[in-house]
Amino acid sequence: MPLPNPEQEIAMELGEWLSRGLQLTWRYKTLWIFGFLTALGAGGSPRLQGRLNLGAQPPTSFPPGFERALQRWVEQNWPLLLLALLGFVVFALLIQLVALWGQGALILGSGEAAGGRSPAPGVLARRATARLLRLIGIMVLLGAPGFLIALVFLLAILGGFLLAFTQQTEAVRIATVFMVVLAMLALLGCLLILAGALHLWSRLALRAALLEDLPWIAALRRGLQIGLRRIGSLLLVWLVLDIGVLGVTTFILSFLAAIPLLAIGGVAFLAFFGSGGPADPSTIVRFVLVIILTALCLSVLIPLPLAPVITFVETVWTLAYRSWIGGPAPAEEIPQTP
Repeated sequence: MPLPNPEQEIAMELGEWLSRGLQLTWRYKTLWIFGFLTALGAGGSPRLQGRLNLGAQPPTSFPPGFERALQRWVEQNWPLLLLALLGFVVFALLIQLVALWGQGALILGSGEAAGGRSPAPGVLARRATARLLRLIGIMVLLGAPGFLIALVFLLAILGGFLLAFTQQTEAVRIATVFMVVLAMLALLGCLLILAGALHLWSRLALRAALLEDLPWIAALRRGLQIGLRRIGSLLLVWLVLDIGVLGVTTFILSFLAAIPLLAIGGVAFLAFFGSGGPADPSTIVRFVLVIILTALCLSVLIPLPLAPVITFVETVWTLAYRSWIGGPAPAEEIPQTP
């Protein structure tokens, strides 16, 4: 009987991890709580494509002195606007921190479940809290290079377009714009590759810090070693889980969430601008607030159906990591809770 080749072995392992992950996800539904918290930072807010067309005409004109009225309104309310901006930034950072904490607890819980032990939410929460600083260190260190490179990319592209539009000759201007666009596409491809590599590195480093209880620098080294050694399996798991399962599910949920956002936005549009008359700054601000609040509410509702999916994805990643480091094989049967 011929022995399976390495590609077949990887596929067989992945099939076992998927089956086992689905079994564990369904068995330990308490992990869905941490899956929900992790989903809060997944960026699942709906995106609108195209323009809103509801049969109503937009405001036909702005009243005389609208720009001056808008400027006066901003001058009178700038402390409130600044406070709202700072509050949004703090809220976004807090959401990301809670999501990282939830992901840490979820990884610990999936490790317990994979080892044949029933995960206790209280214990997982305390263990994740004790290791939160190392998780933050890992994510900050892996996120800094991507942020800096993206900033350089934006500045370079902006400089390229400015250089193109300063050219006096039309042919030179067109050729410069063409070269800038080609460079932008090439750099964008490099950025996507870098983002994917850093994402995979974080998958492994977080598990090294949590499942093997390593300090964050040692966890980064451990994750890099495993990633280089298991590059084939790593890419396959990433394509199936993060791109296939999680990516497709998030896209579908975001598309479905755009429907109520469009409906509520349409009702608000008719309520504020249905008459088609002149618009004043306060009316526009109220309309924008309705859209923002609706999007925030949907951003909280989307993680509910996404929670079991993320729990499944993180569990399969944990099973794969345990296999890659030569950890104990999971039990054949899940122990029944008395």
